Amino acid sequence: MTTSYEPSLPFGTTLSGRWNGRTYTVERRLGSGSNGQVLLVRRGGRRYAMKIGYDPLDHQFEVNALQSLSKTDTSFGQFLLDTDDAEYEGKRLSFFVMPYIEGSSLSKYIRANGAGWIYAIGSNLLKKLVELHQSGYIYGDLKSDNLVVMEHGRVEIIDFGGMTAKGRAIKQFTEIFDRGYWCAGERIAEDSYDLFSFAVLIIKTLDKNDSFRSAIQSLPQNRCISMLEEIVQRNDRLKEMAPFLLRALRGQFATSKEALIAWGEQGKRIRAAAQAPDSHASPWMLLSLAASLIALLGTLGYFYWR
Repeated sequence: MTTSYEPSLPFGTTLSGRWNGRTYTVERRLGSGSNGQVLLVRRGGRRYAMKIGYDPLDHQFEVNALQSLSKTDTSFGQFLLDTDDAEYEGKRLSFFVMPYIEGSSLSKYIRANGAGWIYAIGSNLLKKLVELHQSGYIYGDLKSDNLVVMEHGRVEIIDFGGMTAKGRAIKQFTEIFDRGYWCAGERIAEDSYDLFSFAVLIIKTLDKNDSFRSAIQSLPQNRCISMLEEIVQRNDRLKEMAPFLLRALRGQFATSKEALIAWGEQGKRIRAAAQAPDSHASPWMLLSLAASLIALLGTLGYFYWR
């Protein structure tokens, strides 16, 4: 649910924090959703991302979760920079400020740089999920719109509106990435929920035959996990990942850390197959090895020793 007031803040609007006294100037809107909008703002010579919440309870929950994450020894430790209220047109706006991350969407990055980057991107995204899960939270609304991909396949998550404490009901989701939509499990905040969404994200990104589009257009009573499994088996690029993707879709990973290790080991197996004298590895597979091997090894080393 949103409030009836969803402010339109034009370029040059100045917002002054009531409690912390910091002033921000709006440059443009970066995006919006059911629970708020995200603005590109400037303070002094630096740019930031500001999220203005529509629903006070949802907004406060997200702030509380980010404050908790900020106290952890993870990559999210410096994510929450400021939280405050401001007045605009006689209304109170609750906001928080995050680093502004420049990059592109997952699909745009893959189109520009090739499908070979999917292993590096997937590894970096799984590492983020492991950090969240080990901190007691499930991301909940994992989808391409909530990701920014940067150079060398680095990934940042940019919206935490769906973040849910483990064991509770998922508070926000997007249907096609939700396992309940595919009759594949309950909407409970656990590692396997995010891993299902991760698998769907990979399938949707690499599906070039519009099989995924056909599946989501089917009648709800006919929609099931076997549709996704068939897409994986029919697509040459996805078939190489089938051992991982099928386990993630079926909820067969106990933890996201286990999934991360399996993702890396799968990459190493494909590398070994591609280097075999009689290898007939696909061109995209060979590209993926060159693009992502260093990132995979680094990530595996990090989590084996944590």
